[in-house]
Amino acid sequence: MSHYQQQPGAYPPPQAPAPAPPKHQVPFMARLIGVGVMLVTLIGGGILGWQALYAAGLRGTHGEFTVSQCSAHTVSYRSHGKHRTREEVECYGTFTADGGKGNDPNAYLEPSSTHPTASKISVTQTDSASTLESRRFSYVEAGAWNAGLMCAFAFGMLIGTALGAFMTVTGYTGTRSRVSYGTAWRSTAGGATRPVLFSLAGAGALGVVVSLLLGLML
Repeated sequence: MSHYQQQPGAYPPPQAPAPAPPKHQVPFMARLIGVGVMLVTLIGGGILGWQALYAAGLRGTHGEFTVSQCSAHTVSYRSHGKHRTREEVECYGTFTADGGKGNDPNAYLEPSSTHPTASKISVTQTDSASTLESRRFSYVEAGAWNAGLMCAFAFGMLIGTALGAFMTVTGYTGTRSRVSYGTAWRSTAGGATRPVLFSLAGAGALGVVVSLLLGLML
């Protein structure tokens, strides 16, 4: 039985290459949840941004909403597995456009708080919405703070979009996820994934701060 003996100056014997690490697998359902989060946040952000244009007076017809009656009621809903409630306000009254160029005796508004009868609220009449029964207009409270608040929520949705993108790429969907957070985060090392996620979240956070500051100062 002979043994291999390395001679001085000779190369060592070849060794088998190390096996490649297993490729990170993303569950299909996790991708589906991530895409859903991205769609919801993008659509929600677009709607809020569009409404902010009316609140800022950049679109629609500005005027006054004279309150005839306001009522508040509590709405129950579930969020993150917990039972929650919130208060919603409904006001009915008359809308009169600036300069008396138009009015709506059956105006409806959902303000942030209740208002006493005969109160006047600065609002913007949005584009008309035709239904099978009648032609109704919707209204948005006008003002810098309301516009800034809507813009802040719209930019905040970008942070949710970044979260949805992270779910889609890595498969991490929360504490009960089949993919651990550590594994998901390591899978984003290298490439463009992390820069894109940080850019989305950073733009959203910056937009929230700027929108709120402008709403306070203007």
